[in-house]
Amino acid sequence: MVFRPMLQGAWNPAGGLRYHLRARRYRAQLWAAFRADLDAWLANWRPPARRLAVVGPSGGYCLPLSLLARFERLVFFEPDPIARMVLSRRLRALPGSPSLTWVTDDLWVAPLLRGGAPPVLSLARDTAILFSNFMGQLMFLVPDVRWGGFCRAFREGVWPSLERVSWASFHDRLSGPLAPSIVPGDCLGPRLDDSKVLSWYGAHGAGELLDHGSAEVVPAGHRYAYFHWPLIPGQHHLIEAVVGGVTS
Repeated sequence: MVFRPMLQGAWNPAGGLRYHLRARRYRAQLWAAFRADLDAWLANWRPPARRLAVVGPSGGYCLPLSLLARFERLVFFEPDPIARMVLSRRLRALPGSPSLTWVTDDLWVAPLLRGGAPPVLSLARDTAILFSNFMGQLMFLVPDVRWGGFCRAFREGVWPSLERVSWASFHDRLSGPLAPSIVPGDCLGPRLDDSKVLSWYGAHGAGELLDHGSAEVVPAGHRYAYFHWPLIPGQHHLIEAVVGGVTS
């Protein structure tokens, strides 16, 4: 009875064992520039909260410990048992002893597909929420025929509640074999439209890119940034990051 959900978490199509193997191989070098850019962006996110809820942290490969150390209490929504083991080891390096809560059930996708309520409704008001590369993976977790209904449920059930807390998200916007030529001065501020983003790929890049559908599930925020994440050699992701909700 326990093995099946554990196996499903480990082989999650949005991450799972394959992602852990990639992180082990590429995190130190290939991901270094992306991780540094993301760390700097998260350092400027200062939510007025004592508790941080992280949705989809995986093994925390891209989460700076300096961010986690700012909070008294940490809540991790992570169904993958391998991810929880890896992240637990990393958390041993945190200064102090923040309280840790692990939520291992799927509370963000399955309940909405069944017409239920998301867990954001039950989180305390002193909780900030970080969606850790979660929004851009939802399309892999929801059946195609349910995608439209799921997006509507997410907008109606999750978005309004996020306005009463501080939240941030970094997520896949596009991915493919081409690397975006991001111009630093162009990637901070309001959300960029598709034409601007596609200009980073040249005249013939659009047909080779996968749109992760994040625009359909990420609410409008206050401050956007864009990063290039070379996940593996020959596979590049354009990461969009945004802060929203309560800002002070």
